[in-house]
Amino acid sequence: MRVIKNYFWRQRTKLEATFAFSMMEPWEKLLCMVIFTFFTLLLISGLYQYLPEHISTMQRRASYYLWGQDGDDWLVKQWVESPSPVKEL
Repeated sequence: MRVIKNYFWRQRTKLEATFAFSMMEPWEKLLCMVIFTFFTLLLISGLYQYLPEHISTMQRRASYYLWGQDGDDWLVKQWVESPSPVKEL
């Protein structure tokens, strides 16, 4: 139990030293942590909502740039799933 307590104490000390929280008043620390948490949640929710759509768009563009054909997803799947050890275009 003491090892875990010391670990969390070291992590808290590192966090406070890195962001200069040790020089702030408690209400300033709370405000900074709330703002940081808010922006972190915004980033995570944005990645969760828009990243899958962006990956499919990148896949279609890569297919177009590599094979010169628009919207042929089967070419990508065939190339990725081919049983041969050497993939040929």
